[in-house]
Amino acid sequence: MNKPIHLYESLFILYKCQLNINRIYNLTLENRTRNDSDENDAILLAQYLLMESLSFISEFKENLHKYSESEYKQRVADLHQITKPIFKRINKWKDIGRYRNNIIAHPWRSSGKFVIPNDPSYNIPKNWAEIFILTHLLKYVWAMITAEFGKEIIEAISYIDSTYSFKSNKEASYPDLNKDHLLMAKEVDIIRKRLNKSYYLKVQQYEFE
Repeated sequence: MNKPIHLYESLFILYKCQLNINRIYNLTLENRTRNDSDENDAILLAQYLLMESLSFISEFKENLHKYSESEYKQRVADLHQITKPIFKRINKWKDIGRYRNNIIAHPWRSSGKFVIPNDPSYNIPKNWAEIFILTHLLKYVWAMITAEFGKEIIEAISYIDSTYSFKSNKEASYPDLNKDHLLMAKEVDIIRKRLNKSYYLKVQQYEFE
């Protein structure tokens, strides 16, 4: 029997998204409970969580059934039916995609117009409680996926690990980096002098072990 490669790929994407959502969720909780917590750091984490959440939702609702091999399509269709009540709750935040596009992916413009993140017209999780509720709802979806495709998820992770290399075999080397950046600073300096600007570019010099 041939391996269901397309199913594996989709399951692995969902696995990756859920893994990142859990990591971001834990980091956000840690940030919120620290005495020296920075609200801006927490907001950045929350935005990344929304981005991964939308990737998870899109992969599950659009690609899992579309790309999976024919013998798995009924099981995926059944899973869509089973998770409908969960998505009924998730879908109340109908503007997560629009927010991701306008604020996170292309900040801060919508069709070229300036927009702000706290625009009340965005129907998205508006506070930390709602962000955490969204996280838990996605965990429920993932629980149903693992219940249906537990064996295939394990196979998918093994398949991806054996097929794609995520590590570079070549050791990084930057012998000319400092020289090149100094040259870049000189080029900037020539242009800014020609334009009669008083500021200049100061570049970092790196030390590598």
